[in-house]
Amino acid sequence: MKIVIIGAGPAGRFAAMYAAENGNDVTLIENKHIGGKCLNQACMVVCALSDVSKHIRDAENFDELGILDCKPKVNYEKITGLIKDTQKKIHKIITKETVNTGVEFIHGTASVNADEKVVIVNEDDEYPYDKLLICTGSSPKIPNIPGAEKALTYKDTLKIKEVPEKLVIIGGGSTAAEYAGIFSSMGSQVDILCRSQFLKVLNDSKSEEYIVSKLLKNTMVHENVEIKEITDTSVITNYGEIEGTVLLATGVKANSDIVKDIVERDEKGNIIVDEYMQTSNEDIYAAGDVIGGILSTPVSRMEGMAAIKNIMGKKIKPDYSLIPMTITLPYDVSYLLGTDVSDNGKEIVLPGAAGPSTFWFTLEGNTGFTKENINLDSNEINNIIAISPSSNIALPYMIKAIKDGKKADQFDNFLEIHPSTDGISKLTEYYKRYLD
Repeated sequence: MKIVIIGAGPAGRFAAMYAAENGNDVTLIENKHIGGKCLNQACMVVCALSDVSKHIRDAENFDELGILDCKPKVNYEKITGLIKDTQKKIHKIITKETVNTGVEFIHGTASVNADEKVVIVNEDDEYPYDKLLICTGSSPKIPNIPGAEKALTYKDTLKIKEVPEKLVIIGGGSTAAEYAGIFSSMGSQVDILCRSQFLKVLNDSKSEEYIVSKLLKNTMVHENVEIKEITDTSVITNYGEIEGTVLLATGVKANSDIVKDIVERDEKGNIIVDEYMQTSNEDIYAAGDVIGGILSTPVSRMEGMAAIKNIMGKKIKPDYSLIPMTITLPYDVSYLLGTDVSDNGKEIVLPGAAGPSTFWFTLEGNTGFTKENINLDSNEINNIIAISPSSNIALPYMIKAIKDGKKADQFDNFLEIHPSTDGISKLTEYYKRYLD
C-alpha cells in the first residue's frame, strides 16, 4: 500500500515507521524539523530550561541553608545555544532511525490534491497515495487583542537573548505555569494574567494553592483579567497597566488548512475524525494536535499508531479512559484526564515524603503531596493528583496497573524503590483501612 504521511512529529513519525516496517511504501513529508513541536519548540525546550531552573532553585536553597556558598548567574544565550545544538544532534539520530525502517523522508511544503490522490511538495514533486495521514500538529493561538502581534509565544523562547527583568504571561494553563516557573527561577518578576481561573485543568484548589505558594517564586497570579491592549513593553488590563516582556500562552490552533476544503473541520479548525481516526474523506486519516482533544505527545503518538493500524485494515480505537499528564515545575504536577476520571469516591491526601530532590526542602514543609479518590464500593481508583519529583514517572505505571484491572486492595505485592518521593502507592496502601 502506498501511504503518504504529512507531518513528522510524534504522531506522523511513529506511524510512518510502523507502516514501513510492515511492508508498506511510506513517504513522510515535513516542512520544518523532524520531531515536531515537542522536540523543537515545546516539551523538550521546557524540559531543558526546567533542568536549569531546578538547579538554580537547589543552589539557592543550599546557599540559604549555609551548605554551599553559591549564587548562580544565568547565561541565557548560552543555554539556548546549547539547546539548539542538542536538538540538531537529536534530529540526526531520529532521522536515521526513521529512514532505517524504510521510510522515504521528504523535506518540503506539501499540498493535497484529493481528487487525484496525490500530494505535491514544493509545488513540483508529486507523491501519489492510496491512503493519506495528516499529522500537521498545531501552532500558537493568537488572541484577538490589539497589539497581540507584539507578544512572544513558546516558539520564541529560544530566540530571547537574556532573561527578562519582568515577564507578563497571558494565559492560565500549564504552559503559563511552566514558563512562569522557569523564568521566575532565573530572576524574572512574573505576572500571570488569567481570563478566568489559574490551572482550572486540575480542577483542584489545593493543588493550585500549593503551586502558587510553593513552586512559583517571584510570581503574581491575576485571575478574571480582561486584556485591553498589548504594547511593546506592557499589557493594559481592566485593572491597569502591567509592565514587562509579554508572552502569550493562550492555547493552540490546528494546522489544518492543508485540507480545509477536503475534509470536515469543526468551528475551531480541528479536523473531525471518527473513532478510528478516519476523516470525512475515506482515504484520509488524521491524528495528533490537528484533531484537537487532549494535547500531549503520548496521546498524539497513540492516535498516530491507531490511525496507521486502521489504514492497514485493523479496527483500533485510541484509549482515552485515563490519560496521565504533567506540568513541569520544580516538583512535577501529575494528574489525570480522560473519560474514566471521577471524583465520586473517598478522597485522602498524603503529604509528600523526604527523599531525592525533597529532603533539603523538608524543614520548610515543601515536599509536595498526593491526592487520590477511590470508590469504596468497587475499590476502583477514580482519580490521582501527585505533586512530587517522581510523580511523572510513578503515575503512568499506576495507570497501566489500573487499566490491567488492579484495584486499590490489590497492591500487597508492590515494592517501591527506597528512598523515593512517590506517594501514589503509599496512599493506595493507606486506603485499605477503609476497604477492610
